[in-house]
Amino acid sequence: MKYVTALLIKFVLMTIVLWAILGGLFDVSFTNIIITSVVLTGASFIIGDLYFLPKMGNVGAAMVDFVLALAGVWALGAFLFDNAVPLGTASLLSAFGIALGELLVHWYMKKQFVTDDTKMPGYYNRDLQTEFSSELEPDTKKDQGNGPEE
Repeated sequence: MKYVTALLIKFVLMTIVLWAILGGLFDVSFTNIIITSVVLTGASFIIGDLYFLPKMGNVGAAMVDFVLALAGVWALGAFLFDNAVPLGTASLLSAFGIALGELLVHWYMKKQFVTDDTKMPGYYNRDLQTEFSSELEPDTKKDQGNGPEE
């Protein structure tokens, strides 16, 4: 059930950001915004949140989501949007807005799925420990009293 809630939050975030940017600035229809939002939500959740978030952390996964959103809006926009929409600008602005929102989604997901006792599968928390060992002591009996050999 936690995944459904996270997926729903992600979908609402994507829809709001795409509606504000694509609908507000570039007059893209709401149907095309919903289609784009559904595709980006699915791809971003599987690739960004379930795979990269545990391995790279919040900022790394947000960068992956930025690239996914940039490529996704550009590719879907080529098929769905009118020819009058400048895809480069629309994709860049949408990807930037989505990446900022994804920082909050990732924070929520880490809060919900990562506890002190259990970690997400594959989670890398960067808590490193040092390893100690005893040093080898030189054999002092061989070295005592013997000068340089001639």
